[in-house]
Amino acid sequence: MKGLVVYGTRYGTAKEIAEEIAKTLKNENVDVSLFNAKQIKDHGISAYDLIIVGSGIKMGKWTKESKNFLKNNQNILSNKKVALFVSCGAANTEKSMAEGQEKYLDNISKEYLINKPIATGLFGGIYDPNANHGLMFKFVNRFIKKEMEKEGKDPNQRID
Repeated sequence: MKGLVVYGTRYGTAKEIAEEIAKTLKNENVDVSLFNAKQIKDHGISAYDLIIVGSGIKMGKWTKESKNFLKNNQNILSNKKVALFVSCGAANTEKSMAEGQEKYLDNISKEYLINKPIATGLFGGIYDPNANHGLMFKFVNRFIKKEMEKEGKDPNQRID
């Protein structure tokens, strides 16, 4: 079996998840190719049996590269086994996971895929206090640190 894992990332979390998915598939003797959605423009995907597409979420949106990959390959994907995943920092409770599943995966599936995906995955984000995610992160980070301290976690450490 040949598998393809395609990801779109802004800060690297979706890439880490995609790498782990590819590693897991390789351990199951799947011949796997891994691509950033920015770099897969002319790569033929018809030879793959399984195609996994994922993205980080920012402000409720997939990366444009991942969405473009789905859009540009709709016809081929309609005849393939497809799985979807997202990485979302807000996916940290059972309720937000369920809401995120519908919002971030089901809606994308309905928009870009003819068939229902064989699997979906919603992964939480990585908290990295040293990352430079812009002004909004700096603002929200103060609240995140307080919550982490309440939970007994060190807000100065990278946490997955």
